[in-house]
Amino acid sequence: CGRSLARAAAVGLLLGAKVAAGDSTCEQVNAMVGRLNPGFWAPSYVFRSLDVRPGAIHPPNLTRATRDAELVGACDASRFRADSFVWQKPTSDGGDWIATTTQNPMQISINGVPCPLTGIAVTTLGWPSLRLQFSDCPRKTAVEVPLVNVTTGGLKLVHWMCKVAYDSQLCQEAANKLPKAQASTVWPTQEFLDLSPLIAAASKGAARMQVYDNCYESLDWFVINTPVGIPFEEFQMLLALNTVLAPTVFSQVQLQASLVVETVCFPDCVGRLPDECTKKVSAAAAQLAGASAHEDETWDDFVEKVQDPSVQPWSLAIFGLCFLAGSVGACRCMNCFTDPPKKPERRIKQVAVVYHDVPEVSQSFFSSMGFAG
Repeated sequence: CGRSLARAAAVGLLLGAKVAAGDSTCEQVNAMVGRLNPGFWAPSYVFRSLDVRPGAIHPPNLTRATRDAELVGACDASRFRADSFVWQKPTSDGGDWIATTTQNPMQISINGVPCPLTGIAVTTLGWPSLRLQFSDCPRKTAVEVPLVNVTTGGLKLVHWMCKVAYDSQLCQEAANKLPKAQASTVWPTQEFLDLSPLIAAASKGAARMQVYDNCYESLDWFVINTPVGIPFEEFQMLLALNTVLAPTVFSQVQLQASLVVETVCFPDCVGRLPDECTKKVSAAAAQLAGASAHEDETWDDFVEKVQDPSVQPWSLAIFGLCFLAGSVGACRCMNCFTDPPKKPERRIKQVAVVYHDVPEVSQSFFSSMGFAG
C-alpha cells in the first residue's frame, strides 16, 4: 500500500514537472511571437518550431476525415490584382516575402466551411515555397507548395511579386545580384497572378496536417505533394530575393505537438479529381456511412479526443485522481482479506471439582509449564 501511494506521488511530481517545463516553453514562444516583424507570419513561425515525435502522428478518425476541400476562386487570375495586395516589408531581421490582402480574392472551403485568403507568401528559409495564408479560419490555415526550376512553362510569379512591392527597392537590390545577362530585365510588369498551375498540382494530392499543441492555437497545414515549376529566369531572381530577405532570427524552442495527417485532393480548375482520389473518396464515404449507421461514438473518437492537447491536462488530472483512489481502495480492501491476529492460548492453572452432597474438596492440576495451583 505504501509503495502504491509513493508511486502515485512520484507520478504526480513528474506530471507537475512536465507541466512546468511546458509552461516555460510556452512563455518563450509567446514572447517570440509578440516580437515578430511583418516579415514573419506567426502560425508559420510556430509551425517551424514544432517537435513532433513518431508516436504523436496519427491518422484521422473515419468520422472526422476530410470529406471535401476546395480552393474557391483560385483559378480566376483577375481576382489577384497586384494593387489589391500590400507587401509587408520586414525589418533588418529579415523574413519571408509576405503580401496581405483584405479583398477576399479566393477562399478555402473545408467540409463546407469557407474562409477567405488573407495573404500570399514566398518562404526564404531553406528551399523556396509558395504559401497561401488564411488567418480568419477557425484554425489558422496554410496551403504550401515547393517551387522548382523549369525550362518551359511554369507559374509566372516573380514579376507579380515585384509589381506588388513596386514602391520599394527590393527587386532592384535583388536584381543587382543577378548575372549581367539578366541586368536589363524589367521586373515589376505583371498585373495579375495566375494560380492555375498551383491548383493543378493540388488536385494530385496534398498532405493535410492538423496540428495540436498546448502553447498556440491549433493549425491546419496543407503541403501539396507535387512541386510547381518556375521559369528559369524568374527562379534565379527568386533565389536573389531570398538572399536579400533571408531571416537572421530563428526559433530556439521546440514545441511538443501531435499531428493528425491525411491526404486530401482539391478539384482542378474544371472541377475534376484524379481517379485515385475519386476512389479514395468513394471508399471513405462508404465506410463513413457504415460507421454512422452502427454507432455515433467509437473508441477511436474517444482516443482522438483524449489526445487533443486542450483536453490532455484534464485527462491527466482525472487519470491521476482515479489512480490515487484505486490505490487507496486497494489498500483498504486488502485489510478485509487478511486473517485477524491470533489470541494467545489460555493456560489452565487450577480446576475445582464441587460436590453438593459432600464437603468441597479442591485438587490442583499442574501444567507442563510448571505453574502452581
